[in-house]
Amino acid sequence: MRPAVAGGDRRLPCGRWRDDVAGIAVCSGVGRACSAPYVVSAALCGAKVVNMADHGRYGGPRFAQLDDDYKVWAAYQRAQLKKEKLWAAVVTDRPASSSDDKKSDPVVDAWDAMNEAALATIQMSVKPVHLNTVTSVDTAKEAWDALKVMFEARDNAQLLRLMDELSSLKKGGDENIIKFASRAKMLRDELAMLGNPVDDNTLALRVLAGLPA
Repeated sequence: MRPAVAGGDRRLPCGRWRDDVAGIAVCSGVGRACSAPYVVSAALCGAKVVNMADHGRYGGPRFAQLDDDYKVWAAYQRAQLKKEKLWAAVVTDRPASSSDDKKSDPVVDAWDAMNEAALATIQMSVKPVHLNTVTSVDTAKEAWDALKVMFEARDNAQLLRLMDELSSLKKGGDENIIKFASRAKMLRDELAMLGNPVDDNTLALRVLAGLPA
């Protein structure tokens, strides 16, 4: 019997089947998920269909792992953790147990489970270069704060460098006025990305001051 696939199917070469949403490969009666948001496995006797929105981080849109753009990552990751009801692990400390050592505290147990899930979500959302930062800690709050401190320090250093470049902006001897003005605008754009916008009047004054006498 050929495997049933949600949404209707059609035969493809090499024993592959495709439904109306996305494709799954059928091999020895076991389905292997590719990009389908609904069909996760199929066997020769039928298809297993689940709604991936019911399974944590697989639901909803995906976003790039953290590399350099911390502010964008933080906005998406905060939304993801809130959607999964894990954000509390980032903004609260582990509650003190109200029971004796021989009994488990359901409040503490619930927080521990939430923290474990939140920390794993954060760890899976960064590129390998940042893994040591988020795997050398025990809580999601520590991981979040460590990333924030690291990127804020880097951004502050970059901000000081850009501000110094803008204040000492000078037109090069072989640089035409268009290239000089474009260089000034690039500095302004980079400063704006770091949360330090430069208004048009200030930029114009810096450009005029950088022109040869």
